[in-house]
Amino acid sequence: MVTTAPAPAPPAIRWDGASALRGLLLGLPAAAMAAHDVQPAALLAVGVIPAAILPLAARRRGRVRAAVVGYLAGISIVLGSALAVWPPLAVAGIFVIAVVAGRVAADRPAGALVLSLCLPLMGAGLSYSGVENSWDLGLALVAGSTWALLLSMCWPEHAPSEALAAPQGPPPAVMVRFGYLAGTTGALCAAIGFGLDLEHVGWPVIAGLIVMRPVPAVQRMRSVDRIADVVLGALLAIALVATGAPGWVFGAAIAVVIVAATATAASRWYLTPAYTTFLVFVMLLANDPDDARSRFWERVLETALGIGVAAVVVFAIAPLITRLRRPPT
Repeated sequence: MVTTAPAPAPPAIRWDGASALRGLLLGLPAAAMAAHDVQPAALLAVGVIPAAILPLAARRRGRVRAAVVGYLAGISIVLGSALAVWPPLAVAGIFVIAVVAGRVAADRPAGALVLSLCLPLMGAGLSYSGVENSWDLGLALVAGSTWALLLSMCWPEHAPSEALAAPQGPPPAVMVRFGYLAGTTGALCAAIGFGLDLEHVGWPVIAGLIVMRPVPAVQRMRSVDRIADVVLGALLAIALVATGAPGWVFGAAIAVVIVAATATAASRWYLTPAYTTFLVFVMLLANDPDDARSRFWERVLETALGIGVAAVVVFAIAPLITRLRRPPT
């Protein structure tokens, strides 16, 4: 009997030189802006990240779809800020949207996109109570995705790679169940955030929702990676801000971060939070470096809160409900 050796696991950190060049071009506008004003430059760099971490589609039509993902990210944050005006609506809205998305995901990929991207970013939008407080971030995501789309059209089309083929999704029943779990996690995190009057209600919400996946083992890995990434990204940003470096140094750092985000997007490790946290902390501290200590602990503790709530829901509450619903034998 002939046995086939299992495929080797992908590298923990994979560097793609061709993608690095695209990342450099993606980051040029933000890097150039940093020479004049660091804060909006970091905001623009955040807007580029959704496009940076997506692989370049083989066909130009697919690249348009990738830009739509960035537009949805911006819309989701603005929608979350609209919900945040009335906390009960925000808590209920996160839960209902997750449940509906889980049912849609049982049949259509759009539901899975809502659960994995739109819902966490709606949660992030809860940090901005009112559309007037979130429109600039939403606009940055739209601008970054548009720049990425225009840039991607300069690359020639190529044959699709089998490695990038869409994997088979979980069974419909799993996605429906996952919608309820995600909704419960998001609602609990939002309720805790509003109840404790956190400055950034959305930080625990996005932390809890973004690590969740229908496969528990993947959630465990993403949870560990995210907390480590947040600490690393925050410390690097604080170290840079503490130097009092000129704007061009911040511009170079922003360019390096976007290059790294693009080139390492296919890594097995979940690295994106390190890049986004670095950029967010540069944005928050560029004009207020004395807030570094409080911002660091705020970010770390609220991230841990969201990840902890997600873990309790998935690994404690959900199994308990399953056992209670199981008919006696």
